[in-house]
Amino acid sequence: MESADVVIAGGGIIGCALAYQLSKRNVDVLLLERETLGSQSTGKCAGGVRQQFSSEGNVRLQRMSVGMLERFQDEIGHPADFRQIGYLFVLTQPQQVEDFRHNMEMWQRVGLNDARWVDATEASRMVPILNVEDVLGCTFCPSDGIASPADVTSGYAAAARRLGARLKEGVAVTGIDIASGKVQGVRTSAGDIATRLVFNCAGAWAPSIGRMAGLEIPILPYRRHIAVTGTFPAMPRTNPMTVDFQTSLYFHPEGDGVLIGMSDREEPPGFATDVNWEFLEKMFAQAARRAPALSAAGVKTAWAGLYEVTPDHQAILGPMPELEGFWCAAGFSGHGFMQAPAAALLLTQQLLDHTSEIDISSFAFERFARGALVKERNVI
Repeated sequence: MESADVVIAGGGIIGCALAYQLSKRNVDVLLLERETLGSQSTGKCAGGVRQQFSSEGNVRLQRMSVGMLERFQDEIGHPADFRQIGYLFVLTQPQQVEDFRHNMEMWQRVGLNDARWVDATEASRMVPILNVEDVLGCTFCPSDGIASPADVTSGYAAAARRLGARLKEGVAVTGIDIASGKVQGVRTSAGDIATRLVFNCAGAWAPSIGRMAGLEIPILPYRRHIAVTGTFPAMPRTNPMTVDFQTSLYFHPEGDGVLIGMSDREEPPGFATDVNWEFLEKMFAQAARRAPALSAAGVKTAWAGLYEVTPDHQAILGPMPELEGFWCAAGFSGHGFMQAPAAALLLTQQLLDHTSEIDISSFAFERFARGALVKERNVI
């Protein structure tokens, strides 16, 4: 029977990053992906990388991830295509301004010193197509930006393989063997594997892996749409990722066009990933209100992927207390791509060193039992 020190279920960005970090520490890793690496949520995300969160744990985690993406090519030998064009949060309600003032104080305290306030006049200089009539203020962080999910995922996968990790595509986890409250092995569509440690990195499908081990993991799948326009010269390539916080509409330059996304706050959870063109019309109507020039942009392509959402919009990172040998790295609530580099390193440290250079206890599963939920409010 095949065996491994650690079996990782899920070959998205977090699974591949974890395979790399564990292999780097001489752990024998087997990663299983039922489709192809990065084919689900990772491959369908907008590639945003930001540090402007409302909870301190997320800001600290993300500051580390940004540093890792800046050094990615040197460490991994593969480009990340990380373009630090910044994130501009556009605020149109007095309460938002108050909340982001509090955020700004916390950001400065934890060392996010390049984040700053921007008024409507400066915002319209930064984003020439922006309608700023109702804008009360903005926050801008120039070290935020966008990176390539495909490049980062394949970079980590290749580096993990060079270090001896086995990454298998087209292999589904079908069961988890348990004895005396401990993980003993994993059953798969390609045979059984003996292991004492499983990492659940299955994203929106993490609850089904949990149920195989008798665990209830509070993650729900939500469809999220993205569209890319045809050539759009009115937007410079240096235009920051722009977020209309009230509606969750965001846009950034993509190729010679513009990538546009928005959450459908009316849609119930589900696994559908086909494009709802009716919703896309609403999204483009909203885009035309916030940036009128976009009303002339045609859709070149559109797709939908899944957010893996927890009750507090924060990831679940670390061991599941009810079952020895079962760890979770899922539920990133739309921030998995940007948080994966740091999360993978910190989980590796927690597993092997029993401590990590940034405290990730606020992401522990036990918070649900304690009712100690602090919602991440900066969710788009």
